[in-house]
Amino acid sequence: MEYRCPKCQQVFQAEAEFCPHLAQFFASLHGQKVWRIRFLHRYAFEFYSDAQIQAMVAAEPLNVSEVVCIEEFDAKTFMGINALGKHVSIFD
Repeated sequence: MEYRCPKCQQVFQAEAEFCPHLAQFFASLHGQKVWRIRFLHRYAFEFYSDAQIQAMVAAEPLNVSEVVCIEEFDAKTFMGINALGKHVSIFD
């Protein structure tokens, strides 16, 4: 899978490769809700905070092909709780 940094738009394929901007973004969301989205007609997944998603949805409907929401995000392990109540990685 490919992932895109929301700040610098750098694309990477593994959590070991991601940029410092994304590391700071994840650190700022520790304990919060994080969204991983693949927009329609885009290949790379993108990460957003809950506030960012709420603002985007309020502005216009989102055309997405895949969405994962992780609650109680742990910025050190990149893990959280999905909609099924399971502990999962934001990169799975």
